[in-house]
Order: sequence, then C-alpha cells, then structure tokens
Amino acid sequence: MLGRIEAVNRLKRVIVVNEKRTLIQSIKKYIVPLIRWIGLSLFMGIPVGIIVGFFKQVLSLANQYRADHPWLIYGLPFAGILISYLYVKAGRNAYTGENLLKSEVMQASKDIPIYMVPLVFFGSLLTTFFGGSAGKEAAGIAMGGTLADAIAHRFKLSEEEQRTLVVIGVGSGFGVLYDVPLAGAILGMELVLKGKFHYEALVPAFVSSVVANKVAYLLGDQAIVYPALDLGGFSLLLIVKLIGLGILFGVVSILFNIALDGAPKVYSRLIKNPVVKGIVGGCLTIVLFWIAGDNYNGLGQSFIAKSFEESVSLMEWIWKIIFTAVALGSVFQGGRGNPTFFVGATFGSAIAPYFNLSIPSVAALGMIGVFCGAASLPLTGIVMAIEYFGANEVMAIILVMTITYMISGFYDLFSTNKLAKGKKELFEAQIKS
Repeated sequence: MLGRIEAVNRLKRVIVVNEKRTLIQSIKKYIVPLIRWIGLSLFMGIPVGIIVGFFKQVLSLANQYRADHPWLIYGLPFAGILISYLYVKAGRNAYTGENLLKSEVMQASKDIPIYMVPLVFFGSLLTTFFGGSAGKEAAGIAMGGTLADAIAHRFKLSEEEQRTLVVIGVGSGFGVLYDVPLAGAILGMELVLKGKFHYEALVPAFVSSVVANKVAYLLGDQAIVYPALDLGGFSLLLIVKLIGLGILFGVVSILFNIALDGAPKVYSRLIKNPVVKGIVGGCLTIVLFWIAGDNYNGLGQSFIAKSFEESVSLMEWIWKIIFTAVALGSVFQGGRGNPTFFVGATFGSAIAPYFNLSIPSVAALGMIGVFCGAASLPLTGIVMAIEYFGANEVMAIILVMTITYMISGFYDLFSTNKLAKGKKELFEAQIKS
C-alpha cells in the first residue's frame, strides 16, 4: 500500500516538473519573443514618429506656402535639376519618383543606405514646394523602411527579423503620414509581403504605428477630419449602386495606373539624361498649369476637401492624372497616395448625383476605393476607410473595396498576362461559386 502511494506521489511530481518545463518552454517560445518585439516596436516607433511627423508638418507648410504663391511653379524645372543632381551624386536613379527605394524596401533587402532618409526628404519637399503633383507616402515608407534596416543592423537581427522590422517601419511611416495607425500596420504586411500575411508581426506593427502617431501628435501634428459615411438604410437598390460604384472606381484605378506606369517609359524612351528629364517634366507641368490652373499642383488636399462639400466637374480627376503622370514619370518625388485620393474623391463627387447618393459619402468611397484599386491594398483600404469615415457603413465599405480590388485585377492581367496571387484567388472563388 505504501509503495503504491509513493509511486502515485512520484508520478505527480513528474507531472508537475513536466508542466513547469512545458510552461517555461512556452514562455521562451511565445512570451519572450513577443516582449522582445514589443520593445523593438517601441524603439522603432519613436524615431519614425519624430522624423516622419516632422517631414509631414514641413511638407504641409511647404504645400500651403506654394498654394499662396502660385508663381513658385516656375521654379519646378530647377527643382528637377537639383533632384537629379542629388540622386546622381548618391549613385541612385530617380527615374521614377514614386518608386523610390522600391526594390530595397519592398523586398526588405539588407544594407538600405541611411543617407536615403535626407535624400528622399528633400526630394519630396522640393517637388511639393514648387508644385509638382505628387503624394507623400513614398517618402514616409522609404524613411520607415530605411530606419528599420538601420535598427536591424544595430541589434544584429537575423534576415527574417530584419524583414519583419522593415514591415513594421514601412507601416509606421505610412500610419503617421495619413493618421491611420491600424491601416498603417496592415499596409506594411500587405505591401512588403504581397499576400503572405505575417500575422505574428501584426501586434508589434500596431504598437509601433500607434507609438509613432502619438509621438507625431506630441510634436504638433494635426489629424484631418472627414465627415462620417452615411448612406441611409441598407437595401437591395443600395447594394446595386455600391456594386456599380465599385466597378467604376476599379476602372478609374486602372486608368490611373496605365498613365502612371506608362509615363516613365515614355520619358526614358525620349530622354536619357536625368537632368534634362527633370527640366522637361518641370516645363510640361508649367504648360499644364497655364492650361488647367493651379488646382492640380502639390498635394491637392484643399481641393479634396472641396469635393466633399459640392459636386465637382468630371474633368478634375482626368487633369489630376495627367499632372501626376507628368511629374512622377519624370524625376520628381512623392508617391501616388494623395493623387489617388484626389482622383477618387473628385470622381466620386462628380458622379454622386447620378447615383442619387450624398456627395460626401460617394467622395469618401471613391477616395479610398481608387487608392485601394490602384495600390492593390484591399485590407488597408477597408481599415483606412473605417478609420477615416467610421464603421457605421462597414458593409458598404467592404463591398466597394472588394469589387474595386477585383476590377483592378484586369490591369494586372492586361499588363503582365498574370494576376497577382491574391486577386487570382478572388477571381477563382467567383468562378467556382
């Protein structure tokens, strides 16, 4: 009897030891890496918030000053010369401004040079200050990715860890520029990982993005406030209208990408010297300014706000695409984000009366819808729309963004004869159903 009790007690002790060992192994496997990544995220978010937040404020001031002094457009060719010179001296190619650091950041490669931070800072600033039609997210993404790579080297991270940190840095930079911390966290994974969603990176990416946004606010950053999305009661007729809007936004995003991807090829075919390319891009923008006016230069934020207040002309979005293709196809820096917002918001504002829907709501769906389709970032688009316009119409947001993303897949098919992996699966799902 005593021997049996002793055996039972021994078995209990073995079970307790095994449970402790399992608990310790679990902590080492899951908890310690999580704490480590949260620490890296906090360390990452502070410099991103400071540098990208400062860049955002300086860029906004430059854009406002340019809007008050339209004659600055005549300095754009000289800005093109300076941008080209800076990139030539740095041994980098500025042939397509919005693709800056694309190969390094998108592929999360090693040894992204830290000097690219001031280079992209001044390139984007010069473009905006002198009226080139461009966005700002390429600069924020490049800064976030470059800082992440530098920190990865500092802490001697592995290649996989470096890749994860670049995902976090890219998302944090975007989140600060557009005041969308959650969308920024998701964008880093969608943009860099291209459909292979890195779920374990989501928590540190979100922490870093929130910290970066908070730091930027403490430094004086101010968020842009958009009206809440309100489509009335959900009905079969509204669903039909939303499907129609999604198709149209998808078509517009295709036209946007055709123009923006084609412009650099035209420039490169006709002009080999980057300095001459900058001069020509600046001069063409001046000619467009004489023809169409000043609404399409710079970031275009004031006209985006106007499109939420009243229905605008159907020509507005067409002019913006032309201005942006001329600038970004040359050597000017910035990104496609703001231009897609402008194109989508003005297009939505113009067609809202034909759908018998409120102008602010269709402008809102168009603003994020065209961004979603042109950038192929459906999850980012959905979350961004919710962060900007509220979750009251979340089903409408999901429907429009999904359809826009699917329609924009035809551009992948026409341009490369191959659909991106995520889009291909969406189309296959539709066929099988």
